[in-house]
Amino acid sequence: MGMKRHHESFDYLERVYHETPVWPLDPERKYLIFSDLHMGNGKRNDDFAPNSRMFLKVLRSYLEKNYTLILNGDIEELLRFPLQEIFENWDEFFQLLDAFRDGPGLYKIIGNHDLELVDAKNYPYRLYEALRFEYKGNELFIFHGHQTMRRYREYNPLIHYALKYLANPLNIKNYAVSHSSRKRFTTEKRVYQFSSEMKLLSIIGHTHRPLFESMSKSDSIRFEIERLCRKYPKTSDEKRIKVEQKISDLRIQLKAVLEQDDGFEERNSLYNANLVVPCMFNSGTVVGKRGMTCLEIKGGKILLRHWFDAGRTKRYLESQTRKPKELDDTGIYKVKMKEDSLDYIFTRISLLGGPDLSGQAE
Repeated sequence: MGMKRHHESFDYLERVYHETPVWPLDPERKYLIFSDLHMGNGKRNDDFAPNSRMFLKVLRSYLEKNYTLILNGDIEELLRFPLQEIFENWDEFFQLLDAFRDGPGLYKIIGNHDLELVDAKNYPYRLYEALRFEYKGNELFIFHGHQTMRRYREYNPLIHYALKYLANPLNIKNYAVSHSSRKRFTTEKRVYQFSSEMKLLSIIGHTHRPLFESMSKSDSIRFEIERLCRKYPKTSDEKRIKVEQKISDLRIQLKAVLEQDDGFEERNSLYNANLVVPCMFNSGTVVGKRGMTCLEIKGGKILLRHWFDAGRTKRYLESQTRKPKELDDTGIYKVKMKEDSLDYIFTRISLLGGPDLSGQAE
């Protein structure tokens, strides 16, 4: 099978899964999933600060639309900053959390960077290690993702010391697993194999890389290029120009993704597997250089959304493959990256999931 059953990360995830209570996924509710805010004190070392204006406006818009909010770990950056400083600097954020908690709903999952909240006194929000939702006999399993690595579960105090007393004084940014291609891929591979074997739809954060149906950005771009190439011969001459423009734009995007990752993603795509099960999703991060991403679940569908501030980047305004929509007159735009029905996804998980038939161990 894909992951050895005696592997400690599989055993740990299995224990978390079985210890997590199950709620029904309410078809009348709309769910919003953000992760990895890494909120600090608002100063130079605060990774959240550059996108904070955009995030707070976007979060308020979701509240007004009555979304239930799921925060999937690493919200407060407690490995670098005291909780009280974070509360004092980001009061507007916590007021919004109060409004979600007292209104449409709030679920707050812990990550490795805010694990100290478990021991915090008088913390105002209920904390979860994971969530399980039942949908038509199938399940969504939501957890941060650090549980796949023993070092993040057992050595957090050492990481805390290094970040607070070495990285902070030297103004070193908080990169960790999200900027290590090998660590990121290891995390994703372990979650993918666990979810496939258990026939679950898992949603993580942690790696900061948005994933949809187990596909990374480069995988998605390749599949879209292939789809457009198949479509091209059947397209009228008038529409072929648009298809050509889309393919050209996608090729540029793919080149940029692979260059940024030094080709590691290309060599280690999950599509090296015999069959890829659409069992793994990642909401991405709020601290991206070109914006932030989230997942929306509503009306029996799941959707990957990208938000960006036109004052900081205009990349998607010029894209031939996306049609951004502005949030009021804020200069903040949203783009629908991918969308699919839960029924179709769970059908594929049910039929394709289970032990890996390739016989390859992790």
